[in-house]
Amino acid sequence: MTEFSITTTINGQIYTEEQLERLKYERALHVLHEFKRLGVDLKDEDGKVYSDTDLNWLEPQKAMRLLEKTHYAIGSEQTMKIMKPVFEDSAKRWHEFNQRPIEEQGCWLGVTHFDIKGLTMPQVQKAMATMQNGMTPFKIMPKHYGVAGEIATGQTIMETFGCFGEPVCTHGIGSQTIPAYTRAKRHEDYPLVLAGEVHLADNNENIHVGAIHEFKPNSEGLEMISTFFCPKDAPQAIAKGHTIHFALEVGGMMKLAAGVK
Repeated sequence: MTEFSITTTINGQIYTEEQLERLKYERALHVLHEFKRLGVDLKDEDGKVYSDTDLNWLEPQKAMRLLEKTHYAIGSEQTMKIMKPVFEDSAKRWHEFNQRPIEEQGCWLGVTHFDIKGLTMPQVQKAMATMQNGMTPFKIMPKHYGVAGEIATGQTIMETFGCFGEPVCTHGIGSQTIPAYTRAKRHEDYPLVLAGEVHLADNNENIHVGAIHEFKPNSEGLEMISTFFCPKDAPQAIAKGHTIHFALEVGGMMKLAAGVK
């Protein structure tokens, strides 16, 4: 079987593993500072409590281990309580971004391309279905504050879109239908698609944010196009930033599926 590899391309530029690991560290550091600001004690295995200054002096791998330990210690329910004021503020902002009809304002799109070798389509489908639940999401993408549920039946998602602004709590369900208002081009040579849009968790408002994943299997693995969409009355930086979000999220899932650490 072909040896596992993944090539990630954004706007014609290939991102190396070293670049992506650096971006992952920067996002982990931001989340650690967020938790610190909200009153969470950040303790390592020896019981040391980290100050904001201490966090900035942590080596990348240690910072990511501290964040993982913190997520485990807090748990999803407590995270929801801690982040409640942040989620409420973010929900108000996303409501404001949706004051104009989505058909009138249109959507920003951010596109990430993956060339994955050494994994079969069934392996990738299993990863997409099962690795976006429980404790796995924050391991592969630090800006996932928590994900519960399955794509096929519905998920509650606490995440920061586009590595921009603050996290928001939403719920969504996977589909094979791309929302028409996105005006996203369907790549006909990619026969499989998984799409979805999210709604605010507190009032079910459709904020016209979501993802479109298209898949093209081949003899060595598959190619994948991941497209993020959001309203054009939101900052375009969110869509641009989510290309990196996808690079870390999908890349992390594929490495786990292949047994690569």
